[in-house]
Amino acid sequence: MLVSTPQTRTLKRALERCGGEIALAKALGVTIEVLAGWFTGDDVPLKSYFSALDIVAIGTLGSANLNS
Repeated sequence: MLVSTPQTRTLKRALERCGGEIALAKALGVTIEVLAGWFTGDDVPLKSYFSALDIVAIGTLGSANLNS
């Protein structure tokens, strides 16, 4: 069951930006099992959370730059 926290919402957006679980897990340097655990309530390490925030921000900035 997906737990809704700031971390899981950020991970969900990062997942959309990366295009799937495999790509996001690879980008964060974790296994799919670890990633799945985060979505169900396991604690997300700060380093991984900040990396997910970067993925979300870069995706947004990248899209905005393409339209400039």
